[in-house]
Amino acid sequence: MSTERTIKELTRRWLKAAASNDVEAVMALYHPAIRSFDAILALQVEGAPAYREHWKKCMASCPADPFFEMYDYKVETADSLAVSHSLTHCGATVEGEQQGGWMRVTQVWERDGDQWQILHEHFSCPFNPEDMSLIMDWQPEHTPVRFS
Repeated sequence: MSTERTIKELTRRWLKAAASNDVEAVMALYHPAIRSFDAILALQVEGAPAYREHWKKCMASCPADPFFEMYDYKVETADSLAVSHSLTHCGATVEGEQQGGWMRVTQVWERDGDQWQILHEHFSCPFNPEDMSLIMDWQPEHTPVRFS
C-alpha cells in the first residue's frame, strides 16, 4: 500500500474513533512524544499521557453524538514523514442540531518501521483581528471527504 493510502486509512480510523468518543482508539494513532497545539483548553500538550487526558476532557464536552467531517483533505509524503491537512467541521449534534465549528487541522505523521503515528497535531480556528472573535461559521463549497 502506498504511503498516501496508508495515511488516508489511518486518518479514516482517527475520524471514526474521534466521532465515537473512543479515546483509546484515538490515542493508538499518536506517537508517545506527541506535541499538540490544540484550539481548546491548552496552548500546547506534550506527551501521550497528557494528550490522553486532554482528549478525555475534549470528549466530555461533546458527550452526545459527536461529529468530525474533513474537507479539502490532502496528504504530502516524504521518506519517514507525512503531513495531512484539512478543514474539519467538528462538534456534537444536540437535539437534532449540529453545534460546533470549523477548524484547520494539520497532522505530522512519522514512520517507525512499518508503523505510522501522529508526532505533531495542530488544530486552529481563524479569528477576526478587528474584534478578536473566532470565526466558527465558515461554509466550504466542497463536500466532506469520504474515506473508503
